[in-house]
Amino acid sequence: MSTLDTPGRLSADDRYELASRASAHERRARPAHLVAMGAIALMISLLVLGLAWRSEKAAARALTRAGSTAAEVERLIAQIETLQQAESAPKGDDPFVAIPDLLSRLTQMGVEAGLQNEVPLPRSTTPRTEGSARLLTYPYTVRDVSLERVLAWIDMATERIPGLSVREITLNPAPTSWVVKVTFSRYERIE
Repeated sequence: MSTLDTPGRLSADDRYELASRASAHERRARPAHLVAMGAIALMISLLVLGLAWRSEKAAARALTRAGSTAAEVERLIAQIETLQQAESAPKGDDPFVAIPDLLSRLTQMGVEAGLQNEVPLPRSTTPRTEGSARLLTYPYTVRDVSLERVLAWIDMATERIPGLSVREITLNPAPTSWVVKVTFSRYERIE
């Protein structure tokens, strides 16, 4: 039998023993170490979550950059393939090669279009150099009774001569004919 079972007053040692047993029982009833371990586990999991979130954001940015790089590479590959196809395509009329008989061709097309008067030579203009090409302009003033024939001549010229385009056109009706001022232009490669 223990000393606590005897009736009567408790000694100081008995009270101390009783208090220490109560304190031990209270510690067993409230496991603070489990709460502390839970708090530590929560802090560790929040830290891991933060690191994982940061890593995910970095990976998302890297994926976006890789996607834009891949799109740019695909665009460049398509451009290279287009250039290779153009290079391997049969060479037709190169629109940038110099045509030495251009003025005589334009005069002949005037005859084919049925113009009443022969197409005069254009006013002379100096070519303008732009990088590795030069821009040639051919200003014409054509008089004819039929505007339709003059426009047919202009269409024929732009269709048959590669790279030739109409830069400016002015139509003026005169009492007996039409006065058409047309300026053709064409780029030629400097070789």
